[in-house]
Amino acid sequence: MGSSLLDMELQQHRLAELQQQLDLKNVQLDAVLQLTQAINYNFSNAALFEIYGYLLSSELRVDRFLMYLEEGDWCKYASKGVSAEGFAARPDYFASCEQIKWLDTQAQLHFPGFEVLIPVVYKQQPLAYVLIGGFDWPQETQKELFQYIQAVSNILAVSNENRKLFQQQIQQQKIQQELSLAAQMQGLLIPDKLPHDAQLEMSAVYLPHRDVGGDYYDVVKFDSGELVFCVADVSGKGIPAALLMSNFQAVLRALIHFHPNLRKLVAELNKSVLNITKGDKFITLFIGKLDPRNGLLKYINAGHVPPFLLRAGEVTELKEGTTILGMFDELPFLHVGKVQLEPGDVLFTYTDGVTEVSDYRGRAFDMKQLGGLLAPQKEESLHSANKRFLEALIKFKGDRNFADDLTVLSLRYQG
Repeated sequence: MGSSLLDMELQQHRLAELQQQLDLKNVQLDAVLQLTQAINYNFSNAALFEIYGYLLSSELRVDRFLMYLEEGDWCKYASKGVSAEGFAARPDYFASCEQIKWLDTQAQLHFPGFEVLIPVVYKQQPLAYVLIGGFDWPQETQKELFQYIQAVSNILAVSNENRKLFQQQIQQQKIQQELSLAAQMQGLLIPDKLPHDAQLEMSAVYLPHRDVGGDYYDVVKFDSGELVFCVADVSGKGIPAALLMSNFQAVLRALIHFHPNLRKLVAELNKSVLNITKGDKFITLFIGKLDPRNGLLKYINAGHVPPFLLRAGEVTELKEGTTILGMFDELPFLHVGKVQLEPGDVLFTYTDGVTEVSDYRGRAFDMKQLGGLLAPQKEESLHSANKRFLEALIKFKGDRNFADDLTVLSLRYQG
């Protein structure tokens, strides 16, 4: 009889323990479901933290907790009775901790009121640290509950990471759209048609390193029949270089009709660039003025890579001019070069993106090949010659990307 009563009491006690465990499991499952549903509905971090805080304080009876959550920078969240302001802004004290642990005496001096540290680590990178204190759990359930808090904290931290990645994707898409628009706008600055008649043929290649770039070429034709053409290159790459280049194009277009004299025009361009950049950036420029009626070419090379003049198999570099624009208040010297073009002469202007092309060994493109590469073959158009030259560059560099913006503007005088 006594044995039966004892067995019944043990069974009831065991049933009570099982029921308590079942109740705890139900609480844990319900909390996870609430949190995951809130994540699926794209609740804000503040709302997710409310659910998380309710779970710890009301369901698991944790009096105090402090969470460090990585949100681009570390942010602190605290529960009832604890002010996050009283603790370090960053969890550097726990930087090497990857396992759940009880705080030692030294740690409790830094974080009074807390007993256990629960880290959330993904691929050896900490996403969150949770400090808890003021709980009253049976010894046999503590490890399980610590692990459960770690799992729920991981859900919250991973959700936060996914939110950041999503925001980054949105930002990247926005940037890409802006770059695409900037590329379209910059494309409007580039001449859509180049002279091609009985006296003169021109052709160009324009390959920005990114969607937008700091290279620029232009051709302006006057009522007199003369034309001014230029190739320019801004220091730097990307949007800052493109913005300066678009500004430079506007200034050049505005000044060119007021200062038909090349010397005066380049001097004014230098002042404009310096006023805009305050000496932080500079522009190299080759600008020429050609009268197709007599073949007289006047030019200024402002620190630009020298164009090549191809004549009957010979190559001449056009170096006369000045230094780069935007470096000095007054250009230290300014010379105008003059060349009498002859029928069949080809002028090849380009930016230093050509000279910076290298192969897989890091060897630079041999510019000595240019004479043979650039000279149009019999009855070959400049467009075809430029295409052939570009194919040679691509073959030379192999799988390597172009290191800089690349621009080519070529001109053939036909008399």
